[in-house]
Amino acid sequence: MVQHYFIGISIAHPVDDIAQQFRTEYQLNEKYKVIPHDKDLHLTLRYIGELDDTKLPWLKSCLQKIAKSHTEFTVYVKGLSFFGSASGPRVVFLAVQDSESLRELQKQITRRTEEILDLERDTRFVPHITIAKKRKTTDKMQLEKKSMEPVPIIIEGFTLFKIHPKATPSYEAIAHFPLKKS
Repeated sequence: MVQHYFIGISIAHPVDDIAQQFRTEYQLNEKYKVIPHDKDLHLTLRYIGELDDTKLPWLKSCLQKIAKSHTEFTVYVKGLSFFGSASGPRVVFLAVQDSESLRELQKQITRRTEEILDLERDTRFVPHITIAKKRKTTDKMQLEKKSMEPVPIIIEGFTLFKIHPKATPSYEAIAHFPLKKS
């Protein structure tokens, strides 16, 4: 079986409580097929997709170098948002305030992985943490974007994940790459 991978930042706590509050408030469990397990809550830096295992050592080495060139930083979860229309969004997520440090890390990871893995160029990056996706109802929803008091999350590193679509949790950490201490 071909394995799929992505590079992301695991953000389980304290985001799991916030995710659960919004899921309950908007009854997302009843309206969406995919409700990520609390341990799967993350911020994607680069989706890789299929990857030949022979390329893993080289990828890990590259990611290690990137991690060593970045210092820990803080991002802020700032509310609820979605992709698609308010009456039936495709993806519901916790919005993450844009940060120069996050954007630079993501850009460097994207550039290097595109080069070494010959991936399609991707310039879109909306920092977010998915809490529900793949609607299972066509009923109209009244979802609204909500702001909240920003919750700080210290970013100490990033991870290469292997995806197990039929398992719960679905993401297996293959390698973690700590950033330099500030």
